[in-house]
Order: sequence, then structure tokens, then C-alpha cells
Amino acid sequence: MKVLKALFVTSLLSTSAFAATTGTLTLTGTVPAIISIEVTPEALASTLPLDTTQTDSKVATVTEKSNSVSGYTVSFQSANLGNLVHESVGSSSIAYDLKYDGALVDLSTTDVFTFPSAASVNVDKDLEISYTGVAHENLVQGSYEDVVTLEIAVN
Repeated sequence: MKVLKALFVTSLLSTSAFAATTGTLTLTGTVPAIISIEVTPEALASTLPLDTTQTDSKVATVTEKSNSVSGYTVSFQSANLGNLVHESVGSSSIAYDLKYDGALVDLSTTDVFTFPSAASVNVDKDLEISYTGVAHENLVQGSYEDVVTLEIAVN
């Protein structure tokens, strides 16, 4: 029995002698990538008064979201290169300009706006149209249209 007690005490003493005095805990969290764009049109976008000149008239709100560490780009591409074109008579059209957050968009090509900084962004920006109105008697009757595609991408 004394031998058993001696082994038990020796065991306790040796365990205490090798116990650590510090410890560490690593805490880790992960944030997923967010990159999105939403275009919300104003009523004016689908009811443009083609016979009335427009100057910086708001046609949509663009909501951009990004948390990219390298920033992001927003690109614009116009199907008709910045022209509202008649639905079936391609020679009948009205040229227009588009501004994105106050900056003129070059619709004759794919125009790219670059935001190079790492940031968490959730922002609304205005799209505005300008054109010179054309009297209805100087246009072919029908619908005039252009489709502008916006794309957001990580740098």
C-alpha cells in the first residue's frame, strides 16, 4: 500500500513538473467576396419625350457593392453606340449622351471606370441622359431604343 501511495504521489509531482505555463488560441473568420451591380430605372427611361431636349435627366440609379481587396471596375456597352434607334428603320435615330455619377460615358466603345482601392463599397450612383429633342414630324413613327449593359468586375 505504501508503494502504491508513493507511486501516486510521484505521478502527481511529475505531471505538475511538466505542465505548460502558457497557451495560445488562434481565432479566424472569413469574409466572402461580394461584387454586384443593380440598375433601377426611373419612369423616364421608358417614356423618353423624344421631341423635348433633355439635359442631365436622371434615368436610373446604379447600386454597386464590392468588398474586393484590389478594387473594382464598372464597364458600359451600348448596343447602338449611343443612339436611340428606330425599331425597324435603322437610319432613323437620335444621338444621346449618358453620364455616370457626373462623368460622361463614351458609348462609342466599351467604356470602363476603374476604382482601384481596397474598400467595402455599397453606393448608389445616378445615370443621366442628355439629347436634343427632334420634332415628331421629323422622325419615323414607332419606338426608338438602345440597350446599355453595365458590368461590375474585380480588378
